[in-house]
Amino acid sequence: MASKYHKGRAIEYKCKKYLEQKGVNLVFRSAGSRGPADLIAINPVKREILLIQVKKGEAKPHVKRQYGVLKELEGTYQVKAYIYHKKGKFYMLEPL
Repeated sequence: MASKYHKGRAIEYKCKKYLEQKGVNLVFRSAGSRGPADLIAINPVKREILLIQVKKGEAKPHVKRQYGVLKELEGTYQVKAYIYHKKGKFYMLEPL
């Protein structure tokens, strides 16, 4: 018998595959997520970042309100590339 975690994970992978078939080639899963987004998908062609909460059943209005924080994150952002690496004795976060 599959656990609740395994069922949820399977649906997340199904969503990931769906997005990849639609041309979204950067999809990251937040394993064991207790936060608002289970998947983060980046579509470099459309210049979009998708924050996705995956649910097994129908998303009822109270569930949509619960994850409304995702809607509040919509907007325009700057994307910056960094590398976190060891420099001497310390680790540093530096622009690429």
